Amino acid sequence: MFPRFSNNEYTRRYTAIREAMDKAGLDAILISGARGSSDVHYLSNYLAQSPCWLLFPRCGDPTVFIHFFNHQPCAKAQSILEDVRWYGPTPMPTIVDEIRKRGLSKSKTGLVSMRAMSYGHVTELQRQFPDAQLIEFGPQFGRIRRVRSEEELVYLRKSGYLTDLACEALENNLRPGLTEQDILAIVYGAYIKNGGDPGIHFIATTNMDNPDRFVPWQKQTSRVLEKGSVVITELTVSYWGYSTQIHRPFAIGKEPSPTYRKLFDAAYACYENIRKVCKPGTTSEEIVAASSIIEESGFTSYDSVFHGEAGKSPEIGTKSAAHSLEPWTLQENMVHVIQPNPITKDFKAGLQLGAAVVVKPSGGEPLHNYPFKFPVCG
Repeated sequence: MFPRFSNNEYTRRYTAIREAMDKAGLDAILISGARGSSDVHYLSNYLAQSPCWLLFPRCGDPTVFIHFFNHQPCAKAQSILEDVRWYGPTPMPTIVDEIRKRGLSKSKTGLVSMRAMSYGHVTELQRQFPDAQLIEFGPQFGRIRRVRSEEELVYLRKSGYLTDLACEALENNLRPGLTEQDILAIVYGAYIKNGGDPGIHFIATTNMDNPDRFVPWQKQTSRVLEKGSVVITELTVSYWGYSTQIHRPFAIGKEPSPTYRKLFDAAYACYENIRKVCKPGTTSEEIVAASSIIEESGFTSYDSVFHGEAGKSPEIGTKSAAHSLEPWTLQENMVHVIQPNPITKDFKAGLQLGAAVVVKPSGGEPLHNYPFKFPVCG
């Protein structure tokens, strides 16, 4: 009914998580999630539509707790775990009761992630279990998740295919007279019927000869496309909890202006330079060095040039970007987004050009097939 990984894949995940729990001396982990929570999904296959929790003991069966009573039938159909429950109006009374029933009141429990949980929930757990040890387990959990299995890469390639559909639809349907809301509708229509879930759809339009927007905007406006406009995009589409991201520009009614062609060429050279060094063992410093074509071309940048899931882990900019250097070392089968974002130094013109890649010994392997081009539409 819903996509589901093999039993071997879940055995691999559970073994890795429980080995990390053994190393940390944990009796259980408690995961807090919200809509689309990837951490809860990773161990349960439940793609949350509301706040949820997962109690995962080192020994015994895990339990998923969900917010809405009427979500239980669908949640149970998704989850590989048998025990999926409504936690009631608020989570803590039910979760506290379950912890007591399992004899974990004085246990050492890892929280995923203590830094993301609400202060009230953490302090309530501390109040209810004064003899327990509650520790942060998010980094250990994240390290396991970041190296993707072959089964996960199948889902990520499906996500890449869905983003390709969005770009193809834009190339075929953009024309003068459309608003930015119309552009957004084209994106949604391209993948929803193929099983995709919405991610971020950042879009901005401006006139190439008189630009006033240099990065994709998070909210669309009623601005109307005209001959000579450019559409800059940052699109994420998910397939069953797995997301890739693509960035492409589109010219409307006429060829890109010399400034935008130079921006595109610098962005593509930067993408390729970084892609080639996306190998196991590559460090943040090497990624920044590979992005230097942005500054050498006379531009600067206004966003991270390289990032992981949800724009983090890591978030690395070029040497002229606002982002501080985050220490990072690549491992095989990590998936990261390369997103060069050159802008003019007067902060008027800019674009993004990029894609998600898998770290491989020969360099980054793209998860998308839509070409690196600057199409003229309409």
